[in-house]
Amino acid sequence: MPCELLTSLGRQVGDHLWQSTLFAAAVGILTLAMKANQARVRYWLWLAASLKFLVPFSFLTVIGLRLASRFGPTAPTPRVSFVMDQIARPFAPLQHAVPTAAAAPAPSGAFPLAALLLLWSFGCAAVLLYSWQRWRRVRAIVKASTALPADRWRALGIRVVSSPAALEPGVFGIFRPVLYLPAEIASRLSDAELDAILAHELCHARCRDNLTAAMHMIVEALFWFHPLVWWLGARLIAERERACDEEVLRQGIEPQVYAEGILQVCTVCLKSPLACVAGVTGSSLKKRIEEIMTHRIAARLSSRRKLLLAGAALLAVVGPVLIGVMSGPRLRAQSPAIDFGKPSGPKFEVASVKPVPLTGPPPNAGIKIDAARVDIGYWSIEQLIMRAYGLLAYQLSGPDWMSNFRFDVAAKFPEGATPHQLPQMLQWLLAERFGLVVHGETRDLPSFALVVETGGPKMKAGEPDADVPAEATRIERVGRTLDKCWSYDDTFGITAFSIVGGNMHLEVKKLPMDALAQLLADRLGAPVIDMTGLEGNYQATLDLPPSFRALNAAAGAGGDALTMASDPPGSSVFSMVKRLGLRLEPRKTPIAVLVVDHVERVPTEN
Repeated sequence: MPCELLTSLGRQVGDHLWQSTLFAAAVGILTLAMKANQARVRYWLWLAASLKFLVPFSFLTVIGLRLASRFGPTAPTPRVSFVMDQIARPFAPLQHAVPTAAAAPAPSGAFPLAALLLLWSFGCAAVLLYSWQRWRRVRAIVKASTALPADRWRALGIRVVSSPAALEPGVFGIFRPVLYLPAEIASRLSDAELDAILAHELCHARCRDNLTAAMHMIVEALFWFHPLVWWLGARLIAERERACDEEVLRQGIEPQVYAEGILQVCTVCLKSPLACVAGVTGSSLKKRIEEIMTHRIAARLSSRRKLLLAGAALLAVVGPVLIGVMSGPRLRAQSPAIDFGKPSGPKFEVASVKPVPLTGPPPNAGIKIDAARVDIGYWSIEQLIMRAYGLLAYQLSGPDWMSNFRFDVAAKFPEGATPHQLPQMLQWLLAERFGLVVHGETRDLPSFALVVETGGPKMKAGEPDADVPAEATRIERVGRTLDKCWSYDDTFGITAFSIVGGNMHLEVKKLPMDALAQLLADRLGAPVIDMTGLEGNYQATLDLPPSFRALNAAAGAGGDALTMASDPPGSSVFSMVKRLGLRLEPRKTPIAVLVVDHVERVPTEN
């Protein structure tokens, strides 16, 4: 699904850019609050704003989602009736299948996005090439330089080299820095002025300014199109040089001597062509000289300001993680909670289980529930387990043969039991008659996120959600074959429902988004997570192709395997969702899965 992925990538990049811009604005406010403090503090703040471009908030949110999935509370079973899952495929043998990404129709905005991606690639390559050429130039000068006598420079704790090239004094290299001095500089500066310049450069080396400058160069290469990135680069250089100026003056060097040394360097040397070679003439020279001569003593951070910075840093990191944690239960609500302990609750008063030959759907195929009993026709062990534990197809893992054995079940409810307790009674039936043993796991499964398109949803608001008891959900069989119509009453105001040749037509007056997500999950054979943020109910007309499991199972009878790619143009799940003003984005999601450890092919005697 390259077009869908490209569209999704474009939206995610857009979200990341405005979030990073907002983060930089917040940092700007903090730097104003720290205006009277040391320049090194403001430098680290601006560096954080730069590095934020490399760390999307969505990455931290995913961490929160993972934490929620591992340690969060068990999500309640969704209010969506499992009837929707059963009526969509009551007859065909069920096979595990996951749709291929090629199903999605090409979004109309995919080609402009592809062009933008190509433009970004050229821009990124150009910035990297320009920086590499400047680095090669400085490296050639330093490599051709002569090392100065160690006895004179040993106290500096750094290797010092010199050459006739008119390059300003600077520190070259990140992990093994080298201090470069032009040959002419020693003769043009007094000893006091040279000591001041050396103190400035050693400050760069101690603070690893070349490393942080290289980090920002990566940001500039990746986000070269964003003017804020280049503005941040200028702020970083300005605060970096101020920080070193403050350190030099803090060592007791006379401001006038230091300022004259900088001016002498400017008269004989060229500025370094590379931002990650920390020199002495960076930033606005006039403003720096004024600040040096006034010798303003920068205040150290007070305890209150330290707490402010610590709180801001904690909020920036922990905030997105908490958002992910709080979103966790909503995400997990799409994956019904699985209770794999010993069955509890009522048992059937009496139950008959009869094997049925796998020769085609008999006339009594399906399920009928009333106040006193349930009649299930032509259901597989797999379907019985799914109904008993409230699962969707992708949440059950077990032997493939579970879908190949069919049974008729006729059972009577015990006194006082309601149809709402049918799952508990089926759990007892499976454990006692089929010897079912299961356990639960959490697995990262390929999934889809149901999100809103840029233009917003194209569905009308539905009727208010009524407080209807769960036992009001029921199904009535009115047809006898797949090409007949099914109809049922439920809490979602369904006015029309039919399955013709496996294609589902559904008209609903009050459809919540979690119900739509479960319905789509059935047709796709993969988890669908409701991330629309849409509350309430909506009116919708759904025309869905057969589910993957039904299609491939039907093909298993002698036909070719079917995939979503075989859908006629405009008839796929993805096309239908787009007509509703929504879209499906591929994801990986932790999903609760029920694993069958043991189950018998033949039930015990009635």
